[in-house]
Amino acid sequence: MALTEGSSNERALWSWSQDAEGLETMWTALRPGYMVIMFLAGWALNVAIFNCFKVDYAAVLSIGKEEVINPAKLMLMAAGLATVLGSFRLAAIGATTMDSPLFIVLMLYVLGLAGLLMSFPGSMESHMRWRVPLAHAVWRSFFPDPNKEVPFVEVLVADGMTSLAKAFFDLGTSTCAAVNLALENSDPAQMLSMHGMLRGNATAAHSTSVPTKPPALLLGDINQQCKCSFLPFLAWALPFLLRARQCLITSRQAPDSLTKTLQRVNLLKYLTAVPVIFFAFLYTQPDAASPLGYSSQDFEFMFAIAAVVNSMFSYLWDLVMDWGLLQAGAEPFGLRSVLLFRGIWGCYYLVIVTNLVGRGLWSLRWVPQVVVFFGPFTLVTLQQAAEVSRRCMWNIIRVEWECIKKNVHRADKQFQV
Repeated sequence: MALTEGSSNERALWSWSQDAEGLETMWTALRPGYMVIMFLAGWALNVAIFNCFKVDYAAVLSIGKEEVINPAKLMLMAAGLATVLGSFRLAAIGATTMDSPLFIVLMLYVLGLAGLLMSFPGSMESHMRWRVPLAHAVWRSFFPDPNKEVPFVEVLVADGMTSLAKAFFDLGTSTCAAVNLALENSDPAQMLSMHGMLRGNATAAHSTSVPTKPPALLLGDINQQCKCSFLPFLAWALPFLLRARQCLITSRQAPDSLTKTLQRVNLLKYLTAVPVIFFAFLYTQPDAASPLGYSSQDFEFMFAIAAVVNSMFSYLWDLVMDWGLLQAGAEPFGLRSVLLFRGIWGCYYLVIVTNLVGRGLWSLRWVPQVVVFFGPFTLVTLQQAAEVSRRCMWNIIRVEWECIKKNVHRADKQFQV
């Protein structure tokens, strides 16, 4: 069934740059790439700090001499990737086709992941040996070896992915939007059916009416449908479930009962993220869709309670288990006896406070002045960037504590990188 002539003319004049919904959709697709680039830049800064204080991070991460990367090169790589992504955004927002730019962004991510995991020929591979431990850790995060304790490098990478959980949500939303836009361009009735299936709406799924809305309204409907779909929320939960599975595997391979118990408690910590995501999903659904008769305000309250529990559990675990702080009788007060960054006055106390603030930034959604000042979309972007920054800071103390526990906290030599 053909679209109306007026709608067709509007589509011919439409472009991403002239439509607020289009710009938000494009930014949603590009945002995960920028968050990953921030992680690369953050790890470059981490490595520079480790080198400066002679913290032997390579030993605890099981990285060989030839696999160590120069932080300056990694920073340049991050800058290059940011330039590529920014250039693509400038080119894409002038496009007049609704689905192609989204598919290209998603394909860029697929190619980037393939470039990390694949092997390169000859001398090129020898200059990119730094990819090997990262690629192996990423692969093992999804496909762990159940017959041995999970190595620290895989734990660190999986923990990093939990800080990218909202980027996974964005990828799920963008994939949903791209598929729906492609279906709309090929068969509007089929697109409507897909909308109904994503929302679990049987009436919409079997409807044969054809949308005749102009592109801006159509894109707004698609965005709303995809944000309410269960698929992005499953993507949001995936990093926490992967990390929880690592805890389960390690508990089964633990050498003693104490380690087994601690890993099970850690497993529970990651599972506390699931109610947060579940209530967030229910909050997006129409009140009439609730089988128990709860309203969206009820689910928002449940979300807040679950988020408080998850944040405080995670924060205390950060301090005691991941960083080894709050040791009884330690000097300085509240820290531990061995501190590799002791020369930086107030460093640890600043990190403790900053980590607490970072863990609670999700609550800014209930501060009207902040929401009005930044706008909902910009606020979410800043929250994601702040979480990545918090994780990069967290990495420093986490690796320091692992070095201390394994008694390799001073490098015997400087790697030539």
